[in-house]
Amino acid sequence: MDGLDTGFFFELRAGTTAAQDLWRSITERDDPAAVSSVTLYELSRHGLVGRIDRSFAEAVVERAGVAFEQAAVDPTAVLDRAARITQGMGLPMADALIAASLERVGCARVHTSDSDFDDYEGPMEVVLYPTSREQ
Repeated sequence: MDGLDTGFFFELRAGTTAAQDLWRSITERDDPAAVSSVTLYELSRHGLVGRIDRSFAEAVVERAGVAFEQAAVDPTAVLDRAARITQGMGLPMADALIAASLERVGCARVHTSDSDFDDYEGPMEVVLYPTSREQ
């Protein structure tokens, strides 16, 4: 299963081909995917402050649970794993919560444009998109 970090949605909105291809496989072929509840929060927040198109962010959040599985952060095991990711790998809190919640639902890969995930060491492969904001 593929996990989608907040940066993935920025790349999807920017029209990055790889992000669009993965999104089509999820929405048209029902390939399994998951999104952390922290990612949904971040998308809502970015939409409210204008960092990403608000209607796009709202549409993604509304599809949570339909197009993809929502990976919760409230189980104690997720919180413990996130703390260990932050302590051992140095990932910021939000990224650690995202990674831990995606691990818990069984994601094999996390798709992101966030270079903080370069330091992630765990069961998921990190698929790092070159950010469209840098191109």
